[in-house]
Amino acid sequence: MDEKTILLFDDYLQGALSPEARDSLESRLKTEPELKDAFTIFRDLNGHLSHHFSEERIAFKDTLETLADQHLKVPNIPKKEVKVIPFKPLRYLVAACVVMLFGTIFWFQMQHASYSDYAFDGNIDLVERGGDESAFAKAEKSFNNGLYDEAIVHFDAILINDPDNTQVLFYKGIASVEIEEYTNAEQIFTSLSTGNSVFKHKAQWYQALNFLKQGKKDQCKVILESLPREAENYKNAQDLLKKL
Repeated sequence: MDEKTILLFDDYLQGALSPEARDSLESRLKTEPELKDAFTIFRDLNGHLSHHFSEERIAFKDTLETLADQHLKVPNIPKKEVKVIPFKPLRYLVAACVVMLFGTIFWFQMQHASYSDYAFDGNIDLVERGGDESAFAKAEKSFNNGLYDEAIVHFDAILINDPDNTQVLFYKGIASVEIEEYTNAEQIFTSLSTGNSVFKHKAQWYQALNFLKQGKKDQCKVILESLPREAENYKNAQDLLKKL
């Protein structure tokens, strides 16, 4: 099982092959039992290990393709005759290749900072404190369903009557980062992090993530380094600093 075959299988499963290449592989799978066995194992393991990868996955595939090209250029060197114990290594070889493929991708991801690794994950439960109660319910529902544009509209409706609602401001900041309204998010997090609300340190953390998502790593580091030990996200901040 060489690198190009692994790439061929992977491209097929990702729907990245041309119609001609796809038809050719499907034809081979019908007539080449060993290739079919290898593909079946790869597909099954791929189903267990594969996730939605970012640019690290593409970078690794490029590396694998380079290795494949180099492999093809290696001259044939006469080998000494050795006694080979007959067995079927295909299953283990394919499994090892798949583990290598995805294991390396995971390693790349662990070594590189990504906004999605630290982004807000969960549902919000707004504390109604005056204003239009229906706006709270609508904002909460929209945010929890990932409809951040809608959520911001409802957050603003609340803030008209309750401009000092730090909880609503904080979640509006997160929603703004999600829809890439970075300037609005920065203004909100700056205001909260310089205040004395319970969201002071959380706002610092999400300000750092706001910069991270924009690729502003130096500004992100400055915020992370200023986060005090008592902050809820201090450990995450230290982890992110190591990756940066």
